[in-house]
Amino acid sequence: MARITTPVPGYNGQGPGNLHFSDGVAETDDEAIIAYCRGAGYGVDGQAPEPEQPQVPDPREVTTTVVGAPVRDAAVDPRPGDFRPPVGAGEGNPHGPEVYAPGLPGGGLQPPAPPAESEGEDHEKHNDPEAARPVQAAPVAEWRAYALAQVDNDPVQHAEVEKMTKAELIKKYGG
Repeated sequence: MARITTPVPGYNGQGPGNLHFSDGVAETDDEAIIAYCRGAGYGVDGQAPEPEQPQVPDPREVTTTVVGAPVRDAAVDPRPGDFRPPVGAGEGNPHGPEVYAPGLPGGGLQPPAPPAESEGEDHEKHNDPEAARPVQAAPVAEWRAYALAQVDNDPVQHAEVEKMTKAELIKKYGG
């Protein structure tokens, strides 16, 4: 019989393997329970448990391997080619209030995309019969704009297009 003592002196109640502890002591001859108790910080046969050594590695001894391109934070190290770097990037504390991102794509204070080289001319997508057909997953607004570009400047046809569902627009103008 092995004598098991709890890490909490004077404990009364159930323990591992349904051991019943009275004043912090229980007895068992089950080798599995004895082995568990040794590893879990219980004393066995009068021997105090060995203090656990921390398993945390020293970061100075850990070597790392970079996989892929190294990560760079535009708020800390901005470069001229960065698209929409935060305001104040590289000038102030990147975690402080002087460095902030003004908005998300499609909204906020910055343009939704950098201007393309061919956008110098005033090109209106609507009313362009050569406009590219939207993909099927495009929003209904894109399909309506495409359909309106396909019809004449007839107010009746425009009203008809505005009432059509996306499925109807795809059926009529998609192919």
